[in-house]
Amino acid sequence: MKPTAKLSFKIAVAIIAPLLRLIIRLEIRGKENLPAAGPLIAICNHMHLFDAVIHIYSILPRDSIFLAKEELFRLWPNPLFLILMKITDAMPVSRRGTNEERKEVIQQALQVLAEGHVLGIYPEGMRSKTGELQLANPGAVRLALRSGVPLIPISICGTEKLRGMGWFIRPRVVVTFGKLFYLPKLDREPSFTKVQQLSVFIMEHLRDILPPQYHGMYRKQPVTTNRVGNSDNVIKSLEVEGDSFHANKTNN
Repeated sequence: MKPTAKLSFKIAVAIIAPLLRLIIRLEIRGKENLPAAGPLIAICNHMHLFDAVIHIYSILPRDSIFLAKEELFRLWPNPLFLILMKITDAMPVSRRGTNEERKEVIQQALQVLAEGHVLGIYPEGMRSKTGELQLANPGAVRLALRSGVPLIPISICGTEKLRGMGWFIRPRVVVTFGKLFYLPKLDREPSFTKVQQLSVFIMEHLRDILPPQYHGMYRKQPVTTNRVGNSDNVIKSLEVEGDSFHANKTNN
């Protein structure tokens, strides 16, 4: 599974590169944080259907394979996305899938990582209509815990302007690569609460490379509920409950 080796992928990049220059002013920051090789889970925010195209383009020359909603793999109403999904070897995910379907997606994702590629995930599970970060789903946490590979936050901002007349003003779109980090290594299966806490741990790395207006529910503020908290609270809670871990959180 190596999309960049496919002729169709090379043709698509030759078409998309000038198209991106035509419709947006793309700025890529922090790409030195992206290792040249080795398995990675890319944690990305999501505001527009073209986010994945821009993320994949920004990650080049490395191979990256993204999880995408199954609706994009349908011929109708927009065959363009079906073509792009096939070219990039994207993996369909059903929002209402059965347990067996979820297990199959996890196995496929682990295989992508075993082959040394970048696995792209949108933890929020859907586009944000406001542009602000939304509550993350647990899938990214479970994959990271099972694989043990590092994660890299890759934020995007500006694509929310690609609506209506926004297509004609060439908005500035900024893709920022954060620093690698790892999830704590737990000595037993995490509880539902811990999975939620680790989701916060992940999303705060993404938040830290986004402008404040995109922080949404992960805005820095005192913890008032058990549902979300900050990274320091995650670490403290794991220490109190006696889990062993090695947290390589990077302070940005």
